[in-house]
Formats: sequence, structure tokens, C-alpha cells
Amino acid sequence: MRDQPDARPADVVAVEALSPSIVRVVVEVSGFESLGVSDEGCVLTFPADGSSAAESDVERGHWYTVRRVEGDRVTFDVIVHEGGAASSWARRGKPGDQLSLTYQNSWMVRPEDAGWQVLLVDTTGLPAAARIVEEAPAGMRTIVVAEVPSAADEQALPGAEVTWVHNPEVVHGGSELERIAREVELPDGPGYVYVAGEAAATRAVRKYLRHELTLPAQSYGVIGYWRRDAAAWAERLARSSVDIGELWEQAEAEASNEEEAMDLYEERLGRAGLL
Repeated sequence: MRDQPDARPADVVAVEALSPSIVRVVVEVSGFESLGVSDEGCVLTFPADGSSAAESDVERGHWYTVRRVEGDRVTFDVIVHEGGAASSWARRGKPGDQLSLTYQNSWMVRPEDAGWQVLLVDTTGLPAAARIVEEAPAGMRTIVVAEVPSAADEQALPGAEVTWVHNPEVVHGGSELERIAREVELPDGPGYVYVAGEAAATRAVRKYLRHELTLPAQSYGVIGYWRRDAAAWAERLARSSVDIGELWEQAEAEASNEEEAMDLYEERLGRAGLL
């Protein structure tokens, strides 16, 4: 990561398994200030076995959605899977442990005139969807379609119309988000579609929303939270001569808006074998 901000200690005060795939972690971060956006996230670094987060290489940190903020107490719902320091720690973590927190950011930009919102997510997008539901403006219709490994990962989302799609292969990247998106009937009038999940799946949904439904750019937001081929992709990137930051800056400079820039960026990533 470039321009790494100073890491802030995040003292663990509670750890609770919510489901087979989700562990809730509550930390205390002195002077934490929420961005006030429902899908805000932070980079958390978890200690490897036998070390503290402060001793860990902060480059191993990953983005996690801020599920809830109560004063200095910040709640994260961590998705557990095979491998990785976060999953390893989450299965054995306890109050008194210390994590490390750095970046804060948010991505959701829902138009002021939106009368409805549709949230299409896999398990990794579920914490963001849950907070978006909780913080939805009064009277806003909210539709959630969530792809999870099994019924055991379902959770209550009061105030939303929820459909659960059970897909054991989602943990391996076999996401059905594109099919799900094509089957959802969007309400009439101005609204917002929020999509979060595996990178290839969300990329396909973005193309559907932009190029087939031709939705206005401001009426949807698509975030690729993870890659099913992350290790192989990192190796391809390391072998290539491509600076993906520079590639994005070039696309932004040439495009008239962010969605056009994303089209150019993905086209060039594809040509470089990095999609």
C-alpha cells in the first residue's frame, strides 16, 4: 500500500461466532470517527500465530466493513475461510488481543432522490448490506438478495425484503451474482443498486447494469471485495510490467466519467492478462 498512514491499535473487547462463515469482532479504537456512510470500511491487520498485529507486516492488512460504531467501539463482521491470518485469528481470537487499524474509506453514493435500493451481495458483502438496511432512510424500500453457503449463514435483516440464495460453491468463487442480478425486477422510479462480492462476478453484474440495462452511472455502485484467484493474479501482476495505479490514472484522464474510466481500465487489464 502506498502512503501508509500510521497504524492505530484496535483492542479486542469481544469475539462472537454469528454463523459458520461469520465471526463478529468488537474493538476499541481511541478517538475513532465514523465516516457516516453505511458501507464504510477500514484496513485491519490481524496477528499471525505467535505475533502481535503491531509486529506483523501491515501490507497483509485487508479491508473490512464497519458493521457498527458506538463511541470508540467499532464492530466488524469477519468472513472466515480456509487460509489467511484473519480467518486463523478469528477462530481463536479473544478479548485482550490487539489488532491494527489503518485506512478508512467508503464507496456507496446513493442519489438523494432514490426511493428504493436493491442490494446484491455474497457473504462478504453481507455486513455492508446489513448496515445499509439498518441505516436506510424512513420509507425507503429495500430489497436484498444475498448469496451465502447455506441457510446457517442467514441473519435477520428487519425492514428489508430478503431473498437468500444458498450456494456452497460461493466460498470457492463460484458465485451466481450475475444470474441473480438478471432475475431481479427493479422497482419503478429513481433508485440505487448496490453490488458487492467476488471481483469477476461483480464485474459481470456491472457490465449488465451499465451496458444492457443502461442504468445511469449514479444509480448503481459495484465493489469487488475479493478475488477467487488472488494468489495467481498477484503472481501475474508481479511478472508483468503493468503499474495498475498508473493504468487507472490514464483511464480517468481519458474518460468523461468514472464508469467510462472503468470500461477503459478493465479493457486494458484484460489485454494485459490481469482481469
